[in-house]
Amino acid sequence: MSRTTLRSVGRKAIGVALDPKRNSLNFLRLVLAFSVVYAHASELGWFGLHDVVVNNTSLGTVAVYGFFGISGYLIAGSASRNSVGRYLWQRFLRIFPAFWVCLVVTGFALGAIALAIDPMPRCGYECYLGLHPGPTSYVYSNALLKINQFGAAGPAVFLGNGSLWTLFYEFLCYLLLAALSFIGIMRHRGWVALITLGIFAALLVTTLVPNLNSMFNGQSNFVVMNFMVLTLGFLGGTLIYLYRERVPDSALLAIVCITAFVATQYLPTGGHQWSFRLTPSNFGVFLLAYPLLWLGAHLPFSWIGAKNDYSYGVYIYAYPLTQLLVSLGAERVGFWPFMLLTALVTLAFAVASWWLIEKRALQLKKASWPIGRLMPATVVPGVHETPGGLGESEKPEVVGD
Repeated sequence: MSRTTLRSVGRKAIGVALDPKRNSLNFLRLVLAFSVVYAHASELGWFGLHDVVVNNTSLGTVAVYGFFGISGYLIAGSASRNSVGRYLWQRFLRIFPAFWVCLVVTGFALGAIALAIDPMPRCGYECYLGLHPGPTSYVYSNALLKINQFGAAGPAVFLGNGSLWTLFYEFLCYLLLAALSFIGIMRHRGWVALITLGIFAALLVTTLVPNLNSMFNGQSNFVVMNFMVLTLGFLGGTLIYLYRERVPDSALLAIVCITAFVATQYLPTGGHQWSFRLTPSNFGVFLLAYPLLWLGAHLPFSWIGAKNDYSYGVYIYAYPLTQLLVSLGAERVGFWPFMLLTALVTLAFAVASWWLIEKRALQLKKASWPIGRLMPATVVPGVHETPGGLGESEKPEVVGD
């Protein structure tokens, strides 16, 4: 179905309102990225509970959910336009090159600066390079997105990245869509809806039953817990894409979704409400996708990030840079000056990451990829935007608190 046909279906559909060439989704992703900067500045600077939105849900957590919701919509569009092979190649280019460079910069450059700020007895840079765990193991042990070594050099130089862990789950969501496309399920959006409903039911029961809730925390079933939560948020955006000619363009619906999400914060839970255990906000994660997409359709900021998307760089560099600034004592100037300084330093690294790494990598998206020719593109219900529209410049949402 062409875009013109979609317009004839109904001008109030979100698929019509969210113009693929003129929307504010990149602006919203930048806002979400700086929301994570805000949350980490509050946490690492020991400023108390500045980032708590309601109950025990932090602004950083909400930003993570929002990233995954937007990503689910955009990546579904990418999966629908490309063969499975080319789709995976494009997803690789968007995630891995900048991620790998971030690991190297954090381990070998920022870690060395941290060592200079707080030196170890009789251990210079050469000694630092030889530490185990150290910067070398930090790079290779985390190279496949699964963060197995948090700090660049163990407890001696505590310089890690508390955001990168979510990229593993982001890429798992990409692989999930690739698998659904390959076996043909993406052509039948009702099956995708049933899968999403199944994940929601499992998460709801696991959260509200005390004995089950206690089994999912930072030490037990951590990967399964995060996969259920973040995949639910991602599939929320995916379903909106698949049904975009039927989902209405409604400010009222956006308000209802936000209200429902806030209401989930006050539902009873079977476990303690802290960031490493399932809480009621987890099974409301899918509710954030629609309000953000609606804002993306109606906010007048389409010019921000239209050509240069700095949100990924902001996200991956914010945490270690905030740690460095705290090591220098920058938090002593007060929260808001510290927040502003952190944002400016992080933005500088993000700009460098975009122009030196990300933009160059994305230029390879149209390169010949033989596997892509062996796997036909998936046709999903509804309209298919032309290449260069939504999904062609998407970043990983993800984020992490």
